[in-house]
Amino acid sequence: MDNSLLTVKNLRFSLGQQQIVDDLSFTVTHNQSISLLGPNGAGKSTLLKMLAAHLVPKQGDILLNNINPNKNRLDYLKKVGYMPETPLILPELTVTEQLQLVAVQKQMQLSDELIEQCHLQSVLNKRCHQLSLGYRQRLNLAQALLTQPKLLIMDEPLNGLDPHLIIDFRAIIQQLKSNTIVIISTHYLAEAQTVSDRVLIMQQGRLLDDIALDANSDLEELYMQHTRTKELL
Repeated sequence: MDNSLLTVKNLRFSLGQQQIVDDLSFTVTHNQSISLLGPNGAGKSTLLKMLAAHLVPKQGDILLNNINPNKNRLDYLKKVGYMPETPLILPELTVTEQLQLVAVQKQMQLSDELIEQCHLQSVLNKRCHQLSLGYRQRLNLAQALLTQPKLLIMDEPLNGLDPHLIIDFRAIIQQLKSNTIVIISTHYLAEAQTVSDRVLIMQQGRLLDDIALDANSDLEELYMQHTRTKELL
């Protein structure tokens, strides 16, 4: 039996003749924050959608606590939180109604602790279409956290956020990663350096590098070096 928390093995996904994710593998053996980096079109969002069980791989396997989403999707989804780049929100609902709707769908209880963690107390009675981008992202995160996930997937969560909100999200990620695998797709290298224990660099659907970060790592230099010079076989 695989003792790793998350195993991704030989994943492939294609559209027609275009290979989007190509024979990608990695493992996670303990809770940590992982940033997924790469240029536009590298296959990052497609990989995250497969991890979230929103797409089915053409080939390969995903195991989270030895649960395979292709064989036991419902049990897998109970352990996963997915924060898509575009929030799945009904604009005419209030924030409370939106959270209650998702809680019912996921068969979970909406807690005051979750609302406080995502700093949504002041907007609970606002309709979702009235929310600023920052509060929409807070709501997006709250929906992902309803399942108290073992794997939290965040697709470009920092896009368009002001510095105060980026700092808030950074603090939340630091708090979560002690009990959760957090995988973040981002173009913000400085933030990836700040919040991540590890980075995966993708290009043209393949995993170029899997790098453990420490205080002496220069992520900008590593990223530019690898995406410019590493040849794909």
